[in-house]
Amino acid sequence: METKRNTDQDNLIFVLKYAFPEMEELLPLRFNLLNSIKFNQPVGRRMLSGTMGYTERVVRRECDILKDNNLIDYFPDGMRLTQKGLEVLEALTSVFYKINGINVLEKELADKLSIQKVIVGSVGIQDEQVSLNEIGYEAAKYLHTLIKEKMIIGLTGGSSIEKVINGYKNDWVSFDGQDIMVVPARGGLGNKNEYQANTLAERFANKLGAKYQMLYTQDNLSKASIEELKNEPNIKRILENITKLDVLLFGIGQASVMANRRVLEQDEIDNILGKGAVAESFGYYFNKDGEIVHEISTIGIDLDIFKTLKHVIAVAGGVEKAEAIIAISKLNPNLVLVTDELTAKKIQEVL
Repeated sequence: METKRNTDQDNLIFVLKYAFPEMEELLPLRFNLLNSIKFNQPVGRRMLSGTMGYTERVVRRECDILKDNNLIDYFPDGMRLTQKGLEVLEALTSVFYKINGINVLEKELADKLSIQKVIVGSVGIQDEQVSLNEIGYEAAKYLHTLIKEKMIIGLTGGSSIEKVINGYKNDWVSFDGQDIMVVPARGGLGNKNEYQANTLAERFANKLGAKYQMLYTQDNLSKASIEELKNEPNIKRILENITKLDVLLFGIGQASVMANRRVLEQDEIDNILGKGAVAESFGYYFNKDGEIVHEISTIGIDLDIFKTLKHVIAVAGGVEKAEAIIAISKLNPNLVLVTDELTAKKIQEVL
């Protein structure tokens, strides 16, 4: 039955593409408008025009058409999607992915990277924040399919992971989360509190109704300090749970960005980059071939543990991260990568 449905959809797309060539221009426009409204609602036309790069005249015309078809509604504080709009957007996403060959791109990229799966969670969206929201939502949907009772879920910090937690819907939870544990997979990096692994672990656990633990320590400490901290009972318990992770959700950092975020000395940064480092994860800096070129003292998940995990989800968007994503993809064949269309195409081009 599923095969017949897919065939029918493919036939319909084929007919529409050639019988209504104007669809190739209108479909991305309306798809992007609906997506932008979804992630920014309530939102005004002027803001949409500014973030999406369309003129206000075009946005007004298209939004009026969407309203006339009961896909959006106007309110004093801005536009919102209707329930019908949400349903149409969901169906439109599937059509749009096929028309643009995104399903083929996902499969080809997973094969080239030799990883389990690639999910292109943002298609045709130019606005960086909307794109990141969409990636987070798709990663959250995939994460939800993995969650079972008695699991230990680990997550790192960062803006990408924060979008995943935001995207996870409370009404998805249809199980008793009391047997689930959420833990931060690394210490803090001293950036915004809302991006810290501790904060995100607590927020996610609250959504699931699960238990959580906090890792009250900075990630960039001296080796001696880390070894001493590992003997603290509370930290020892968390580190033991990290060795038993069932699922890990993490972001991928560029070597140069992460080195600066860790407030390393400029000489050390120059040394790391001079060795060809393009990516950083878990305190290790990797070159484009996924080889370790530098290591710093960190507390949290260890690379050897990462390599053995069955469920690992990397969330990363932005063409500037293409080489970093390729490097990290070499570490664990079970990796599931969630990214955006432009980044996926850039990775394909680099490969």
